[in-house]
Amino acid sequence: MKDQPNPTFFFKVFLELGRKSMLQYIAFDYRSMRTLLDEGNEQYFTSQFPLFYKNEDGNSAIDVALDKNLIRSVNLFNDYICKYQNTYIFAHLFEHNLLA
Repeated sequence: MKDQPNPTFFFKVFLELGRKSMLQYIAFDYRSMRTLLDEGNEQYFTSQFPLFYKNEDGNSAIDVALDKNLIRSVNLFNDYICKYQNTYIFAHLFEHNLLA
């Protein structure tokens, strides 16, 4: 059985070229997100380049998953964010999702 190709295509972000992370577009699919955010892909994760951020329309992958009621995906995102994007700079991702 062949190994799966490396997932860096899904994690790369080139905002200056108008290309964004593919995670924003496949956030509705829990199985894909579970595979991409698996600990086996940890070598591709870095706190220097965030995977989760807001798009021009003001939405993030978290918003997409919440709109589709994908709570397990949101849990995956939260775990990733807490481990690799754990800084106050990313608090805006949850700004409209938490009830006060």
